[in-house]
Amino acid sequence: MCVMLTIVAAAVVPRLIVVQRQREQKAILEVEDLLRMYAFRNSVGTQQIGLYYDRAIGEVSLWIKDLDPRDPLGPRVWQQDRLSNPVELPEGMDIARATADGIEMIDDAWNIPTHPDGSRPSIVLEIAGREEQAELVLEPYATVPVRVGERGAFIREAIDLDREGRTFDTW
Repeated sequence: MCVMLTIVAAAVVPRLIVVQRQREQKAILEVEDLLRMYAFRNSVGTQQIGLYYDRAIGEVSLWIKDLDPRDPLGPRVWQQDRLSNPVELPEGMDIARATADGIEMIDDAWNIPTHPDGSRPSIVLEIAGREEQAELVLEPYATVPVRVGERGAFIREAIDLDREGRTFDTW
């Protein structure tokens, strides 16, 4: 009986690991898509957009500051964006670290909003699972997040041409 259980376990466990890895890879891609949508909506819209994470339910979503349907004449309120789907992280996966303009998000639920003037912060998300991990960076000027450590990926750094004495350089 023990031999049979060992044989079954040897066949099943590797498949479970592959399934877990695929779920985690899919979740990372979905979070990348949310960051892309965050950047896009910020660049074409006039409303504030927020990247919201709730550790208790393991969900990342976009929120928008919009009119309150119960009080259309009142102030704008944060509500979940109807144009994007939330990302449910698989069991065992978490956003281990998140920063906005270098400020770490330390609460179990946080929101990284765009600025009221239309600009947005630099966002770094470290996602960790049992089988996969990734560090995603979305710079304020970028339309696509970069996965740190991925082949061919690099993060561009802003250059102050005036400070470097290159005010009249062609770019």
